[in-house]
Amino acid sequence: MTFNARIEPYVLEMGQPFTVFVNDAPEWSNTTISVQIESSDDIEPLMMAMSFSMEIGDDGTGSWHHASGFEIDRECVVFVSAAGIAPPPFDPSSKQPPLAQEVVYPEFVSMTALNSPKTASDKVVDLYLDLQRRREARFNQPLGTAGQGSQFRAAVFIEGLLITQQIPTTHGVVHPQMLEVNDGDLRDLINASLERLIWPGRVDDEAWNQQLRRNDFAVFEFPQIWAEDETEADALAMAETDKLVLALAYLRYAAPRPIMVALERRAPQHIRFRNLRKSDPGNLIGGFMGGESSREVLRVGGAIAAAPEVELYVNLYLEARREKQEDSRYFKLWAVLETIAINEIPDGAKVFLDDGSQWPEGGTTSQAAPRVFELVRSGSLAGRQWPDGGDLYAFIRAVYGRRNAAAHYGRFIPTDPVQKAQWKWYPWAAKTLSAESGHPGWLWELDAVVHELVGSRIAENAPAI
Repeated sequence: MTFNARIEPYVLEMGQPFTVFVNDAPEWSNTTISVQIESSDDIEPLMMAMSFSMEIGDDGTGSWHHASGFEIDRECVVFVSAAGIAPPPFDPSSKQPPLAQEVVYPEFVSMTALNSPKTASDKVVDLYLDLQRRREARFNQPLGTAGQGSQFRAAVFIEGLLITQQIPTTHGVVHPQMLEVNDGDLRDLINASLERLIWPGRVDDEAWNQQLRRNDFAVFEFPQIWAEDETEADALAMAETDKLVLALAYLRYAAPRPIMVALERRAPQHIRFRNLRKSDPGNLIGGFMGGESSREVLRVGGAIAAAPEVELYVNLYLEARREKQEDSRYFKLWAVLETIAINEIPDGAKVFLDDGSQWPEGGTTSQAAPRVFELVRSGSLAGRQWPDGGDLYAFIRAVYGRRNAAAHYGRFIPTDPVQKAQWKWYPWAAKTLSAESGHPGWLWELDAVVHELVGSRIAENAPAI
């Protein structure tokens, strides 16, 4: 089956009321359907805007009015992209698997202009095509100066990064790599990627190092590089790679590493490979909600480029995410918080707890734990569920205890009598060995706090796009 849908009026501003009409859907008569609206702008070709339920009458038509309008503030087009009957609620006691959502696409896509007051109602398709041209211009920019030197292209292979959809970037594309890779398979992965990108070169079997383990991979492709020689082309590709690694490390909760660059000179054709390899995949959620978005890569990358301190914070967070040893990760995550606090929290101020009492022993913001406490408290993180049902004060004391154990003894050893004698921090550090049922744990919470506070600094420095 199919259906038709439209959004009226055909030219809208943010916050303006609108109505969605569905018709030509007799198969849905006297049912409730779920309707999906997507948008398309000069950055994202498709992005979820909203979804809602609509009652369909016995004549196969229905309407839904939204009084508060769209919250999108960018010029774009919006349209009904799909609809379907929602499945019944899943019964956990049932032996049958949950039913999938029915998805039906409209016969014709009727578009509405949003935040484009100069667009006439009969010219919305022209706006869509203009947005497409602007999007292509934004993402088809060469590295180097076009026409100067020789033309190259590069593909940089990244490990420790799970990507589920293509992400256009200013100078190329981030490609997902869906193959499951085990020992010895990375050579096949790289060759398969080069084949998919329609490259002629392949990695030589004899030169391949098979000391690999299961991991997740992505490919950064830079199709247009202008440079005087291979050295300059390689440097341009790796400089852009470093920016993308930082942005995607933050967005995907990951610890990506470049492992190999394939560089091809177009004329005369010559390809060479450079091994960069010196696993936590991060965010398992794919798509826009998981940070796989050109808009988010531009936003985070712009903040990193604009503010050296933000670049430092993201770099420190990346190093912490790469750390596999638990105590070292406590130490490195704490270092991110303390670095931000040193830059932002004035010294010498008294610190008061939520009950009005002063930090024990007259602690002030000249000391690490009270200073970080003030930083986190000022970060609008109130209301979250801290481990073991505690509060922010207990959380800071506990993770700072683990930091001290790592800093002074290499790692936290609960049975070590020397560490037990450190009465200022040992009892607090010991709390991190357990977590209340249903809570992910102390280290998970520390990582989440760091990610949110770094994210707020990114938001403060992100450019308008």
